[in-house]
Amino acid sequence: MEPSKQPPGRPRDGRVDDAIREAVRALVRENGYAALTMDAVAARARVGKAAIYRRHASRGELVFAALVHGREPQPLPDAGSLHGDLTALARLILGIFSDPVVEAATPGLLADLKQHPDTAARFRDTFIAGERGAVTNLLDRALARGELAERADPALVHSALLGTAFAWVFLLGRAPTPSLAPAIAALAVAAATAGPPQAPAPGRGGLQGGPTGQATNSSSP
Repeated sequence: MEPSKQPPGRPRDGRVDDAIREAVRALVRENGYAALTMDAVAARARVGKAAIYRRHASRGELVFAALVHGREPQPLPDAGSLHGDLTALARLILGIFSDPVVEAATPGLLADLKQHPDTAARFRDTFIAGERGAVTNLLDRALARGELAERADPALVHSALLGTAFAWVFLLGRAPTPSLAPAIAALAVAAATAGPPQAPAPGRGGLQGGPTGQATNSSSP
């Protein structure tokens, strides 16, 4: 996340930043995202509310900054195969989602991001873009190994990883198991080898229509 603009004068005190982050995490863990207020964070962190607003313009931005701190994507070691590389990335994503604070905050945070486009854009441009860059690097490795005949669509592969992990933890409410990351990676490998998604033909509504207007499937026997 790019740093907030600091007015000229005394440099920002890193201890205040740390206190605010720890206060946010503790309060979300104890009371949930919906109950989080700037007043409560200021009281727990023992800082003035103005110090928080100098750093974060909204609750969503405040929580986002606390959750992604220290989670900047790092280069993944080469596992020797696309499936192995994507399994390692899936484990990282599941580890983030399994953090009790992340699990408690994410549904409310996503709702808040809808109301604050600037914060949503920073979320996409930092955390999501960082993960997308990692996926791109893994696909480039696979292409260099000869595992892929052509360059796969990083957005599609990333969606297979992130979307499946999100659905498992937040929509189904299930805890990750040791076999989940390899299974998610297998779905992502399938997405990588399927080729880029094709835009629907004009006037077809996304379905391949036959003469009678019914959908047809060229792979049907």
